[in-house]
Amino acid sequence: MDIFLFLVYKDTKMFFMITLVVVFSICLHEFFHAWTALKFGDTTAADRGHLTLNPLKQMGPMSIIMFLLLGFAWGAVPVNPPLLRARNRHAPAIVALAGPATNFGLFLVGFFFFGFLSTRIWNLVENEDAGITILELFLLLGVYNLFLCIFNLLPIPGLDGWNALTEYVPRLRNVHSEFAKGVTIFLIFLLFFLADDIFALSREVMFLSPDLFSAEHEDRQEQKATPGSPEDRASEPPDAAVSAKTIKNNESPLEIHEGDAILTGLPK
Repeated sequence: MDIFLFLVYKDTKMFFMITLVVVFSICLHEFFHAWTALKFGDTTAADRGHLTLNPLKQMGPMSIIMFLLLGFAWGAVPVNPPLLRARNRHAPAIVALAGPATNFGLFLVGFFFFGFLSTRIWNLVENEDAGITILELFLLLGVYNLFLCIFNLLPIPGLDGWNALTEYVPRLRNVHSEFAKGVTIFLIFLLFFLADDIFALSREVMFLSPDLFSAEHEDRQEQKATPGSPEDRASEPPDAAVSAKTIKNNESPLEIHEGDAILTGLPK
């Protein structure tokens, strides 16, 4: 397994972009676990300083070290499920789902801006490298956060999906048999094998965005343009989101490094 930190020598820009996206996404994921719990009257996470985006608090030193070494990271915030249940029957599930919902929101931000800017970036930025970097940053934001959302919603013990499910199927909290533990371990190993497939799915979903926004942009340009006018033809945008296709069709950093980070964020 490659050491993720070595990426800083191979592709410094990509190393820092992945690190920024991953650390920010995990910290915001955990922040909204803590914030949602506080809104339901559970001050446990807030009292312990989790209403912050500080990676040392939300991820911890060990998670940061593991991320730098293996591209594997996690976060956790303490909550009090009995107190939450006393306040609202659905509160524990809502708190558990707040993290994946945050990741889905960040995915939507990445999806929108990656698609919107794919045919407009050169009207805003003259430097080609800067334009490609901006597109790659939003692409990474969308891909990693869609992965995080799907990953954390899986009904596997320790993940947010499991924590939410056990609120409506309470008997699952009392499963302690050796068979159940074996199934859990099997599912976790299976998940690691499926991680690349989840990343690939997330990436393909993100590349739907430029086509959607470029079609809309071209329709508007056609409505404004006079057919056959040389001036209008000269001012037309690149065909079908050229900048985004360049990232996809060439040897993009995301194709090289996808799967570097397996990420979880869950209340404990």
